[in-house]
Amino acid sequence: MKYQLILLSLILAFFSVTAQKQGKKITETYYPDPDVKFTTPSILIDEDRFANYEEITNWLNGLVSGNGLVQLEHIGQTPSGKKIPILHFSKNNGLPKVKLWMQGAIHGNEPASAEGLLALANYILETKEGRQLLDKVDITILPIANIDGYLKQQRRSGSGYDLNRDQTKFADPVSKIIRRAFIQFNPDLALDFHEFGPERKEFSSWGKDGASFYPDVLFLPSGYPNIPNVLRESSINFFQKKAEEVLDANGYFHSFYVSFNDSGNELRCLKGAINPRSSSTSYALSNAISMLLEIRGIGLGKTSFIRRTHSAFLIAKTYLEQAALNPERIKEAVNQAKTETLNGTNPIYVKGNALEKTFSYKFIDIQTGKLFEKEIPTEDGLCLVPSIERSRPNFYILEPSCTKEIRNLKTLGVYIDTLKDDTFFDVVSYKITSYNESPKEWEKIHTVQVECDLIQGTRNFPKGSFLVNLHQENANYVVSVLEPEADNGFVAFRVTETKLGELLKIHRLY
Repeated sequence: MKYQLILLSLILAFFSVTAQKQGKKITETYYPDPDVKFTTPSILIDEDRFANYEEITNWLNGLVSGNGLVQLEHIGQTPSGKKIPILHFSKNNGLPKVKLWMQGAIHGNEPASAEGLLALANYILETKEGRQLLDKVDITILPIANIDGYLKQQRRSGSGYDLNRDQTKFADPVSKIIRRAFIQFNPDLALDFHEFGPERKEFSSWGKDGASFYPDVLFLPSGYPNIPNVLRESSINFFQKKAEEVLDANGYFHSFYVSFNDSGNELRCLKGAINPRSSSTSYALSNAISMLLEIRGIGLGKTSFIRRTHSAFLIAKTYLEQAALNPERIKEAVNQAKTETLNGTNPIYVKGNALEKTFSYKFIDIQTGKLFEKEIPTEDGLCLVPSIERSRPNFYILEPSCTKEIRNLKTLGVYIDTLKDDTFFDVVSYKITSYNESPKEWEKIHTVQVECDLIQGTRNFPKGSFLVNLHQENANYVVSVLEPEADNGFVAFRVTETKLGELLKIHRLY
C-alpha cells in the first residue's frame, strides 16, 4: 500500500508539472495578470480550482435577483441532471434591437471563456455604461454550454462528445438543447469563446524543453462559401478589427486562429475554418455575423487566469459596444444575407481546397524564455477554391425513411413539408460510385467519404416523403449537410446511411 501511494504521488506530480509547463519567468515576462478586479465565481475562490455547480448557481441567482434587465432561464438539463443556465438581457423601450448571442465553455476545460462572459454579465448590470448598451442590443449569454464537462474540467461532454464537433449530427442531447435555444433567439450576431492549449506535441522538438505558442487571443471568422459573403466580411470589418485595436491598447498579442498538423513529412497549418462542424461557421449559416475566439489557456490551470478572463471580457465588451454603435449597418448586412438566401441564386459549395500560403508564427522557447518566429506552410481557410460546386435546386426531396435527417434539419430551424399523396417528380438523384469508411473511430462513429454520379429521371415519391424548400432563411444549413460529398454532411457523419452502388434517398428538385 505504501508503494502504491508513492507511485500515485509521483503520477500526480508528473501530470501537475506537465499541465503547468508555463513557468514563473514566462508568466511574469509575457503573461502577467492586469490590475483589474473581477467578482466572478472562480476568481472569487482563493483556491487552485474552479467554481462548482452550487457556487455558479448561487452567483447567477445573486446576479439576477431583483433586476428587471435580466432573466435567468434553464434551457434544459444534461444527462447527469444538471440544469443549463442562460441569461437574457433586454430593456423594454420599444425600439428595434440588434440581437447578440454569446456562449462559452462548450469545451469544459476552457474556464476563462465562461469567466469572461460572467464578467460581462456583471458589467452590463452593475455599470451605467453597461446598462445603456441595452438601449440598442438584446443579449443572450450561455456562459457554460458544457456544464458536465466544466465540472470535470474535461473537453468533452458527460456523454463523451465534443460538442463543438456536434453542430449538425446532434449525437449529444445537449447539442440539441443549445441549438434550439440559439434558433429560438434568432440572433444577428453570434460569438463563441474558447481557450487553446499553447504547448503542443508539434512543438516538442523546438528547444530543449519544447516551445509554446505566443498569442493571447486567436480570431476565427469563417471563410465557408455557403455563408453569404456580406456576413463573412462584416465579421472582420465591423468587429474583429475593433477588437484587435482594444487588445493592442491593453498589451495583448493576437493572431488568426490556426491549427497545427505534423502527420505528414513537415509541419503544416490550417488557418480558419473550412466546414460547418464548429460554431463560427455553423452559426453563420443561420445568417448571423459570427466569430469564434480562442484565449490562450488550456493546461494552465489558474495561471494568468485574470489576464485570460480580462482578454475574453474585453472582446465581448467590444463586440457589444460595436453592436450598439452600428445597429443599422448590422441589420442591413443580416437582411442582405437573408434576402440572398431566400432568393437562392448562389451555387452550393460542396467540397474544395484552401489556397496554400506561408505565414510567420511567434513562439516562446520554454527553456530559455526567448521569443522566436517560424515560417510554416499554411492552408488559408479564408481562401477556399471549390473542387465540387453545384447549382442550387428549389427543393430537396427526402424519402419517408429519412426521419433522422428530418429531425436534425428541424433542430437547425428548417421548415419541412410532407407530401399528402403519391407524386411524380422530375428529379436529380445521387448514385454512390465510391464509398470509403474511416478505419479510425471519431465521435463514436466511423466517418464516410463518398463520390457520386448525378442521375436525372422521373420518380414516384410516396405519400409521407419530405419536401425541403430552399427558399427559407435557414436553407444554407440544408445545402451544407445534404450534399453527399460534403465533409460535414449527413452522409459523412452517418446521419444518412448509404452504400456503394446505392441511389441515395435524398434527391434534388429544380
